[in-house]
Amino acid sequence: MLFGTKLDHEIYPPWKDFYISYNHLKKLLKEGVILKNNWTDKDEQNFVSALDENLEKVFGFQHKKFDELNDELNDLQQQTERTDTFNLESFSKKLDKILDEAQNLEHFQRLNYTGFIKIVKKHDRIHPEYSVKPLLNVRLKKLPFHSEDYSPLLYKVGTLYQFLRDNYEVDQSLSKLSSFNEGATNGEFQSFKFWIHPDNLMEVKTTILRHLPVLIYNSTNNGDDDDDDDDDDDEDDNNKHITGGQTINCLYLDNDHFDLYNHKLTKLNNSSTVRIRWVGKLADKPKISMERKSFDVNSNFFVDDKIELRQKYINQYVIQKEIPKKLVKLNDANSVKKLLDFIKEYNLQPILRTTYNRTAFQIPGDDRIRIIIDSNLTFIREDSFDSQLPIRDPQQWHRLDLDNSKSPQQFLRKGEFVKFPFSTMEIKIKKSSAKNFKKLQWVNELINSSYLVKEIPNFSKFIHGVASLFLEDDKLDNIPMWFNELEGDINDDLPKLPSKINNNGITELSNDENLSKFKSMILNNKTSNFQPRSASFSGSLLYTKDNENESGTQRIETIEEDVGPSDNNGAKPLSSARVTTDDQSSDFDEDEDEDEDDAGRRSNPLVRIMNLPNQFSKLVDVDSEDEEIDLPAGVTKPDQWIKNMGPIKIEPKVWLANERTFNRWLHVTTLLSSLTFIIYSSTSGSNFEGLSTYLAYFYFALTLFSGLWAYYIFMERRKIILERSDKHLDNSFGPLIIALGLTIALIFNFIFGWKNLNLDPNDEFYNNNPTQKKVHEFMVNMVN
Repeated sequence: MLFGTKLDHEIYPPWKDFYISYNHLKKLLKEGVILKNNWTDKDEQNFVSALDENLEKVFGFQHKKFDELNDELNDLQQQTERTDTFNLESFSKKLDKILDEAQNLEHFQRLNYTGFIKIVKKHDRIHPEYSVKPLLNVRLKKLPFHSEDYSPLLYKVGTLYQFLRDNYEVDQSLSKLSSFNEGATNGEFQSFKFWIHPDNLMEVKTTILRHLPVLIYNSTNNGDDDDDDDDDDDEDDNNKHITGGQTINCLYLDNDHFDLYNHKLTKLNNSSTVRIRWVGKLADKPKISMERKSFDVNSNFFVDDKIELRQKYINQYVIQKEIPKKLVKLNDANSVKKLLDFIKEYNLQPILRTTYNRTAFQIPGDDRIRIIIDSNLTFIREDSFDSQLPIRDPQQWHRLDLDNSKSPQQFLRKGEFVKFPFSTMEIKIKKSSAKNFKKLQWVNELINSSYLVKEIPNFSKFIHGVASLFLEDDKLDNIPMWFNELEGDINDDLPKLPSKINNNGITELSNDENLSKFKSMILNNKTSNFQPRSASFSGSLLYTKDNENESGTQRIETIEEDVGPSDNNGAKPLSSARVTTDDQSSDFDEDEDEDEDDAGRRSNPLVRIMNLPNQFSKLVDVDSEDEEIDLPAGVTKPDQWIKNMGPIKIEPKVWLANERTFNRWLHVTTLLSSLTFIIYSSTSGSNFEGLSTYLAYFYFALTLFSGLWAYYIFMERRKIILERSDKHLDNSFGPLIIALGLTIALIFNFIFGWKNLNLDPNDEFYNNNPTQKKVHEFMVNMVN
């Protein structure tokens, strides 16, 4: 579905005037105009102005709506104190309405963000001489509508629902809240995601090594127990020995409509991810496994189907969709059938491969804290969506050109792969150990008080890989919120000194007492099981107002003391770190809410969680990303791109495709020449000799044009291929001329042939056949 059509179908009618005017912006691009120099500076100015107006409109509305919902929740909280006038039915309806509005606002955010990314991508593709992407990134930093954290609203909503259940015996379901807010929080582990700049990678590793040793798995389990966010670990210390240097390969499955991607990104219930995984090269016959994970919001647990595969059976199982008999002997028959049924239901095929090197840090036998760093991350297309020019052989489950070669990089062409510019780090903390904050001080300092890492909550390799490689596909309905973070240097956004709490761009609530009342509502409920949630590590700890100016270490110690008594009362501590739990929000290396924004963009999310801002925070002192670079002395700008300096290696199918197009044009030329000579040779015997002669000359002109166009387009495409240029190969000028010429010839033939038609309705034939005379008169009158 085209995004403009999707936008028209999914807008929330009461807010339709505040969405991005996608179709209007698309018209401004003049996409269908094929004339040269059709895009002027004035056109560019009009487009940029309209784009900025839409950004202001979307940001202003979301800012206003967020404040309204926050104020309404504060009013509801005050109603809980007036028991004499408390109306349960009215209160419940208002609370349900606020939750629905919050969900609509989150969808509003996602839909508009996708629209801005797609329209800018389309602009830069059609008019590459005018790049708008840097401008969009700068404006998004000033108007960060895409990075609003809804955790404060959901914290209040969840607290009020808990108030109803505890005091009025109302059986309110939190399924809506769970699906909107990443599920429940009863997982064993808590997970945090970060990006690391290559310049800081070694320093981060050495910092971790002061507290945790390197943990590497042997080849017998290939690291399965420590895979991406897979914390259904049946770990065995005997399986952990020192080895390494191998590359982890994950082959993800989806269909040409990207159903799994879109369902997962929009947090659809029971959304699943399916992948094939192995370590090292296939030539070494490694252990291969296939896994499917889906999270059921209602039951609050992951359904995990995992089977072991053999290379010789994978084609039959994945491509032919049949169950090999020997595969059943290796695995549980029910799991094999369930996994195959799911593949058939969604018509899945391999579409994306991720390769990376992993370093794990953990004390052997102690899983209270584990840190995983993945580097050299590369995303590679493995789809066969295009039946004419498939990237992967449709009859094979993987790309043979990559796995059968010692140097697979030589087979990767532009557009088929993306190298991720950073390393990723995931910190997993066992919930039972999260209470001992003193032992986690070094983690808090690494995250909150250093310039080494940038937090990207819910980052997902699967989601990011699909978005990077298939961004221009109209079936890609959504884009992850962290996507534009790649355009800048994350080192520029990181503090150079230990960060201190400030309220830069954040307005404190005038009613601080109101927040403490929300907190006390939970602390006073002995049966409370709702925990405040945030989208980041730094936003996962709550602290009291008196501690706002303390350092990160002091805050942690204070929390431990403040919430300690609540454990004795049976209530879960408010300080329990919000993170995506491994059993619910992680899928291999993916959280259930991969597309949530980066809360680290704010000055300090801890202040945000406590102060529940009434307005959107903004970044200040943002430098332009278009600064001109001054080259050092003696360094000159290169005349030739590095990509063009090596030997030309072009696959035969590229040449054959160009020749096939040339042959098709020759076929059109042959047809036109046949038509020309047939008409010309029959002019003497035709009813209208002059008309036939002129038409023959006209068709002959079209024949000459078709032949010349065939040669021109063949040589032009050959030139583009040899230059390794990124210019478009398509050109609609020739087909339009041929079609227009044929249309004009047919109209000309009919009009002048009809005018030259001279039949006397009073001749002897019509006198003897009155019916034919009436038909003739009717036709003449109708045409005239």
